[in-house]
Amino acid sequence: MSNKKQFYIGLSLGIVTAFVISMIVFLSSNPGFSVGDYFNIFVNGKILSPILSIALVGNLGLFFLFLKFDKDMISKGILAATMVVGVLIFIMKFI
Repeated sequence: MSNKKQFYIGLSLGIVTAFVISMIVFLSSNPGFSVGDYFNIFVNGKILSPILSIALVGNLGLFFLFLKFDKDMISKGILAATMVVGVLIFIMKFI
């Protein structure tokens, strides 16, 4: 597999992991809400930025897992995804 393809796999894996973990944390802490409510609050509200910040810890685990298996380009993609989600969190909090 080419390095560019591995990077994009890591980037997409990091973004998907952050949003899946944030959805799990949100739904487990708010049992009355559904997945549709999660997406409505995500698009309209600012409540999800702290939950999304917590979800980035999952990317940390993935980063070290792929480093352990010598998948450096996938790890770089996950790191880039963490930065992209971090910028998104910054935008959600301050804009």
